[in-house]
Amino acid sequence: MRVQTSYPPGFFVGKTVFVLGKPYRVLKARKRKGNVVVLKLEGVDDINEAELLRNLYLEVEESSLEPLGEGEYYVYQLIGLDVVDRKGGRIGKVVDMHEWGPYWTFEVLLEDGKVIFIPFVKAYVDGVDLERGILEVRLPPGYTEQF
Repeated sequence: MRVQTSYPPGFFVGKTVFVLGKPYRVLKARKRKGNVVVLKLEGVDDINEAELLRNLYLEVEESSLEPLGEGEYYVYQLIGLDVVDRKGGRIGKVVDMHEWGPYWTFEVLLEDGKVIFIPFVKAYVDGVDLERGILEVRLPPGYTEQF
């Protein structure tokens, strides 16, 4: 199984990972180009079985994760946050995250059912409050109407 990650291959070896809720023990891991790590999962013994896992999310137990620094977040922590403007008005909810180009982008489902994308950069994001479940943003006038 190939994984896009910033973790070194050694992080995965011996750990249990989950794909669609099913546990797999990682037997081997090796680095490929860029941030790609190839994992050998116990019980996945041929290419046909491995192909069934293609493009699926791999999860690890939270206790396995490395601690992050100030202002750093895991994607799973940000999905589901309520998006509010500087005055506290609710705009929508973070439904996904995408790593496009040099920064991450929030996919936000608006109250009216439309979807917008907000770059995770200081020009647009004022703060993240995980305890309150809020992503505070500063959007240019008309930003939500253009989509």
